[in-house]
Amino acid sequence: MHVVITGGAGFIGSNIAARLVEEGHTVTVLDDLSTGQRGRLASIEVEVIDGDVRSFATVEKSVNNADAIFHLAAVVGVPYAMKHRWDSVTTNILGTYNLLTVARRRDIPVFIASSSAIYGKLSQSTPVVETDDVVIGNTHIASWTYSYAKLAEEQLALAAVQEWSASVKIGRFFNVIGPGQSGAYGMVVPRFVTRALRGERLPVYGDGTQTRTFADIEDVVSAVMTVWERGEWGAVYNIGGQEEVSINDLAHRIIHKTQSRSTIQHVAYDKVFGTGFEEPTRRRPSTAKLQALGYTPRYTLNDTIIRVVASMREKAGDLRP
Repeated sequence: MHVVITGGAGFIGSNIAARLVEEGHTVTVLDDLSTGQRGRLASIEVEVIDGDVRSFATVEKSVNNADAIFHLAAVVGVPYAMKHRWDSVTTNILGTYNLLTVARRRDIPVFIASSSAIYGKLSQSTPVVETDDVVIGNTHIASWTYSYAKLAEEQLALAAVQEWSASVKIGRFFNVIGPGQSGAYGMVVPRFVTRALRGERLPVYGDGTQTRTFADIEDVVSAVMTVWERGEWGAVYNIGGQEEVSINDLAHRIIHKTQSRSTIQHVAYDKVFGTGFEEPTRRRPSTAKLQALGYTPRYTLNDTIIRVVASMREKAGDLRP
């Protein structure tokens, strides 16, 4: 196939690109490089188009002769999305509208990368399933910007399925981590590992009892390909890990795996994000629907932490204090 990946210079997109090229497909990456990095694609034989998915003309030109579209373009990271609300909302909504419109005209199937953020505050029915209600906070609270943007993106996709039988599949990602991920946009694992290797304090927001699950990038790429090859059109699939861990526990594991003398420093949310910041206390997916397609994860959380630590040490030298 000739596959176009929007946001393909990002962490997840570049890894999907590598897998597709490895499998013999031709890949074109469309990315404005605002948060993506061209260097991620240096060792992958792909065409790179520096462009914005909010431009209909750019999208139309980029997907010329495409057999499939993997749509991952988005403003990443809660802190970045809070500071760039306009870009966060318009990239998701206008970008998805443009992709779906062009895909309809040319009959191109699309995989859309959504997010666990659409579940919002929902935690009482953990693990969350794809059919659970969503509970998102006040629209004036900036920390929910990304949640609303992704929710609107999904609604566009599902409307396209209903209105003109669009060939769309949706994957909701839950905290994807792995070697090569940057901590520049708030991703917790690479930030913690970097600081632990330097012997610096690990900043844990709030009391650290909030829990998350984490999925290795290699498992996530396998999950995406499983959905693409075996999933139902018009369906939504949770893509994430199963081991629920508190942020306190995550910090302690990373300190242990790096053999660091670092300590944990609890930081109030308002000191980092300003007043009114909200986040869910728990976020764990049910992956039963994904597993029913034959998907089985390969890595545990500890496995992935070890992989991330090794990668960072190799890249920057052994930074242990």
